[in-house]
Amino acid sequence: MKTCWNCGGKLQVVKDKPYHYMECGLDNVYLYGITQYQCTGCGEGGPEIPKVEELHLLIGRNIVCQEEQLAEPEIRFLRKELGLKSKEMAELLSVAPETYSKWENSRGNISRVHDTQLRLLYVLNAEDTAGKVLHEGIRFARSIVPRKAKDKKKIEISANEWLMPSKEPLFSEACI
Repeated sequence: MKTCWNCGGKLQVVKDKPYHYMECGLDNVYLYGITQYQCTGCGEGGPEIPKVEELHLLIGRNIVCQEEQLAEPEIRFLRKELGLKSKEMAELLSVAPETYSKWENSRGNISRVHDTQLRLLYVLNAEDTAGKVLHEGIRFARSIVPRKAKDKKKIEISANEWLMPSKEPLFSEACI
């Protein structure tokens, strides 16, 4: 029997409820089919999330393959997943650190060219410890659609999508 880390009470297993995965830095990611725990005493709860690296690759794929212009939290997510400091990312994108900082902090929109460059940097450099092929014949949308204010697609991911082994490339023609 598992006990609550907060009050020592009994933890109840919750399986049929989606988990709002805010820990990744994005507010639109929902996980389905994972085990969650909730204390019957104090109400504290939390998820059990296996294979976090593979999950983050899948989140990255959803971000990179979207048609809408990258939003601030998505830009930050991709940079952090690459293990780069903002100054390093600015250098890779050939922009001033102040310009890059504006893109991550809602003070300016990323240009279409830099948006595409950032997506490509992620696809070509994201590490995968599970041995998946990350890219094969990838093509991005011909034009990135400007994002309207507060226009955010919900990213819904089933546990089977990152827990089950796959021989298919993570980024492929499906990312058009």
